[in-house]
Amino acid sequence: MSVSRRALIAGAGAAAWGFALPLRRSFAESEIKEYRLTTKQAVVNLTGDGHPDTAVWAYDGTVPGPELRVRQGDPLRLVVNNKLGEDTTVHWHGIRSPNAMDGVPGLTQPPIRPGESFTYEFTPPDAGTFWYHPHADTLQQLGRGLAGAFIVGTRTGCR
Repeated sequence: MSVSRRALIAGAGAAAWGFALPLRRSFAESEIKEYRLTTKQAVVNLTGDGHPDTAVWAYDGTVPGPELRVRQGDPLRLVVNNKLGEDTTVHWHGIRSPNAMDGVPGLTQPPIRPGESFTYEFTPPDAGTFWYHPHADTLQQLGRGLAGAFIVGTRTGCR
């Protein structure tokens, strides 16, 4: 089998170009799924009509917090505004996220101080049903209602 010089150069060029492509897909700004959450005190009815309302700490005033959905391999940006009277964070329970986005105050990130915000940005590598909650004063904040569902759909599944 003989190969022409032109075919050899074209094949080598195509192979080199293929190896030069980044292994990760880059995302346009418009492809990033963005959410905004506010931690704050709220009063909600947890037990139904005819029963008293309950003072809670909540994401966007709801218990549980809003359901967050993203597709596996798609980037996520979540801006958390803290309107509580104490520090908070968001931990992504069960998600393999970059260490700096793991939500452990003083260890993986600075705490989100009252009146401040923090932006979480990562790309969930695994599909599944997970949850988010604080890792600052965890028993108090989680016990008062700060938690929500985080759904990561497969590339071919529902969004």
